Amino acid sequence: MGNKQIRSQRQSAAQQVPRSQSDHTFQRVWSRTSRRRRSITSLTDPYLASRTTWPVPQSEAMFLPEYEVNPKSAEQEYKVLHQINKGAYGDVLKVQRQCDSKMFAMKVLSKLEVIRSDAIKQCKEEASIQGMVGHHPFVVQIHKTWQNKINLHIVMDYATHGDLYTLWLVEGAFSESAARIYSAELAMVVDFLHNAGIVYRDLKMENILLDHDGHIKVTDFGLSKWLKKDNRTTTICGTLQYMAPEVLNEEVYTHAVDWWSLGVVLFIMLVGKYPVDGAKNHHMMYGRVLDSDYHLPSHISENAVEITLRLLCKDPMQRLQSLSELKKHSFYQDTNFEQLLRRGLKPKTFLKRKLPRTMPRKGCSRKTFFQDKIPRDLTVDNFDWIRVTAL
Repeated sequence: MGNKQIRSQRQSAAQQVPRSQSDHTFQRVWSRTSRRRRSITSLTDPYLASRTTWPVPQSEAMFLPEYEVNPKSAEQEYKVLHQINKGAYGDVLKVQRQCDSKMFAMKVLSKLEVIRSDAIKQCKEEASIQGMVGHHPFVVQIHKTWQNKINLHIVMDYATHGDLYTLWLVEGAFSESAARIYSAELAMVVDFLHNAGIVYRDLKMENILLDHDGHIKVTDFGLSKWLKKDNRTTTICGTLQYMAPEVLNEEVYTHAVDWWSLGVVLFIMLVGKYPVDGAKNHHMMYGRVLDSDYHLPSHISENAVEITLRLLCKDPMQRLQSLSELKKHSFYQDTNFEQLLRRGLKPKTFLKRKLPRTMPRKGCSRKTFFQDKIPRDLTVDNFDWIRVTAL
């Protein structure tokens, strides 16, 4: 009987305990709302963090973030007028912005050719580097980049008067005044890039565009590379006739290679011809560079000869490779670099002939691309197949 009474007392006591209380204590009341609940979010769950609302194909993801994916407004914003030039991975087009009729140059790169040539990193660095340094007055500025399923697009400043190579074909040997102005502008660009931690590696006359006053606009940063000062690299790249001997000889090199290329450009402007004939490969080119003494004609002033030979010094340690050194040279003693940077001087006033204008490119059929011969419905999307049929 005693056990039954004890059992009944326990049952009656358990019925009096609130549901929020423990069976073993009657003093503490636990609130349901105070118990911590584990919140599962993308910050704590790596699986949720890896999920995206709109999956991006690999052919698009590999070009991000430099080329945003297919903004519809960008493809409708520009009207293609004609083709300016053709490169290894695509074409350069002259386009007109619909909202204000302003002219731009648009580089259209084929993704297939870029991937096939293993140039993905090259194209991404071109967009990032040129986009970062485009605020310099003598560098072509990038205004927009994007991609669709088949192409990459880069919209940049349009140079109205061709490039330095075309001007050289028309002008021949430049006057020393014109060569001084152009080499000074190039030296300021090279110095600016090196201070920004960039080695250009493709300084040549074809990559030096001209505006309506004759000022330079450096473009095509496809071979540029982030390289801190005093660091070295080993990649063999560039145009053979402009490449420094240390690059041709497969040695490690520094930013000094760009000053050598500047010396080649200055030699061409002063003399009217390349200092060394081209070769089939960099080994043969290196031999020709070693054998050349870079002799300049006697009618060129002593100061011009001296600065050219200092830039074309085969030993990179002895080569002139700073803007401060170049400013101190007698050849530039009357040059106001600050005024030139402000575009206060007009290089076209020192030329013997008028600046040539940028012309539409001629195709294999030798048929000039004019705006009135391009279909009105020509857009960036259908340009590839229209180029074969209509252009």
